[in-house]
Amino acid sequence: MARAATERNLISLRKVNLIGVYGSPGERRALIRLANGKYRKVQVGDQLDGGQVAAIGDDELHYIKRGRAVVLKMPRG
Repeated sequence: MARAATERNLISLRKVNLIGVYGSPGERRALIRLANGKYRKVQVGDQLDGGQVAAIGDDELHYIKRGRAVVLKMPRG
């Protein structure tokens, strides 16, 4: 039973990961797990991993880092 509750390798612990998205469509916020193991709540316009959060969707977060678009998606599970 406990095995069904956990799945391995859904996220890379050495990278930035999107853990969850919450709020109404006009006021989205996201919970991010950073590479150092800390968690942050972010919204559009916040700084993240040397870039800036551009958009937060239902199950993904877009941010711009060094002129490149980066997309974080919710882990499938």
